[in-house]
Amino acid sequence: MDSLAHLIYPILNIFNIPLNFANGIFTGLLELTNGVYTISNIANKSISTNIILCAFLLGLGGISIMLQILSITSKAKISIKPYIIGKLLQGVFAALYTYIFIYTIPFFTF
Repeated sequence: MDSLAHLIYPILNIFNIPLNFANGIFTGLLELTNGVYTISNIANKSISTNIILCAFLLGLGGISIMLQILSITSKAKISIKPYIIGKLLQGVFAALYTYIFIYTIPFFTF
């Protein structure tokens, strides 16, 4: 799992997210509960990184949930592309709104 987590490290490097979060994010992309648990247990000097990444994973939902939705919608022959794009956007917006909320309200700046 650690070697696969290095695949998403270039994306994390753009956002200045440390490498120790890569395993948690990759796990969260596959299975939501374990990923959020892993990220929430990473000791970091800025807990806001943990909160923002958890918000992204919770918005996205994980591939496991997407495959469950695919199994339901495949019988109706509905395209899953709009759902996947919508979940990706929901994850990005959840992370963005969490970032804005944390850094605009002084109480949450930690």
